[in-house]
Amino acid sequence: MPLLNVRAGVDWTADDDATTVLLVRVGEADAQRVRDEHLEVDGAEVDDPGVRWDGARPLRLRAAAGPVRLRYAATVEVDDDVRDTDVELPTLRDLDLGLLRWTLPSRYCPSDVIGPSAEALFGDAPRTGALLEQVRGWVEANVAYVPGTSDAHTAADETLLRRTGVCRDLAHLTASLLRGLGIPARLVAAYALDLDPPDFHAVVEAHDGMAWRLLDATGLAPVGTLVRIVTGRDAADIAWGTTEGPLTLDDLEVAVERA
Repeated sequence: MPLLNVRAGVDWTADDDATTVLLVRVGEADAQRVRDEHLEVDGAEVDDPGVRWDGARPLRLRAAAGPVRLRYAATVEVDDDVRDTDVELPTLRDLDLGLLRWTLPSRYCPSDVIGPSAEALFGDAPRTGALLEQVRGWVEANVAYVPGTSDAHTAADETLLRRTGVCRDLAHLTASLLRGLGIPARLVAAYALDLDPPDFHAVVEAHDGMAWRLLDATGLAPVGTLVRIVTGRDAADIAWGTTEGPLTLDDLEVAVERA
């Protein structure tokens, strides 16, 4: 089982009273366990509300005017990435209804629009666990990873047409194609080993009827060493920071290494 050290550092300056909700702590997930954790914040009042959604562990920071500094570090054990490619994927007839919402369209994953394309591409493929990798591989092979070719408003149907994007775009398209096939899929913000340049990474989890399986259509990081932070319908749910009030981001650093 991989053992990883993850770190995040965020520095910003508040021009007046400002509140920030951060998603930087390692999330709660069956496939990973936090062995050690440390948080240090200067210049802001820290509120850990104890609220959890889909594994996320948010922090709320309230700051007056001035600099704010956050440093977070954790040692995490991640389960080996073992999956059965022959497992039969469930259909709506026998799907766990707790997973139903992950088959539905969302703002950046319009699977209702992309559904016909998904059927045309993969409708004749055997409905087994291997289909997850087939969809992921198609996105990696057909969509170029090119920074600057999309923005915060780009949805998966646009990416399907343009065939370029960054990690969130490839993740949105992967999730949309899977949902278009009736397969539960959601976006994940993760710490990623060997990602260059280091940053928070957007990937996909798809459920094969047994467990959630990570998929990275960029091919930029070893999927067996990804550390989940938060999961959601699309990028709107997994942003690492949500702010209210005037502030300026001065620096963001993310690091992952083997322990």
